[in-house]
Amino acid sequence: MSHFNKNGIQCFLNCRKFENIYIGNGHKYSAENFSPIPPAPIQEEFPSGPEITEVEDPTPEEEAALRAAQQEEAEAAEEMEEEEDGDEDED
Repeated sequence: MSHFNKNGIQCFLNCRKFENIYIGNGHKYSAENFSPIPPAPIQEEFPSGPEITEVEDPTPEEEAALRAAQQEEAEAAEEMEEEEDGDEDED
């Protein structure tokens, strides 16, 4: 059994063995030598700093303590605003 490809490639199959034969003109003549495009230059390593350095995740206890501290700060800020509003009313 044989099969012709449109590019001039012939494949012969006999039982479990096969052979490929190329019949054609190969590459067309070119007066210039072929030079592939050189690869891109190697990129610099990304600079590391404290904003992108990996750190350990906080524990649930540390998260709860942070939330409690933030809540206290928010309450203290509200109290200060209320006191300032009260001082302005007296004037």
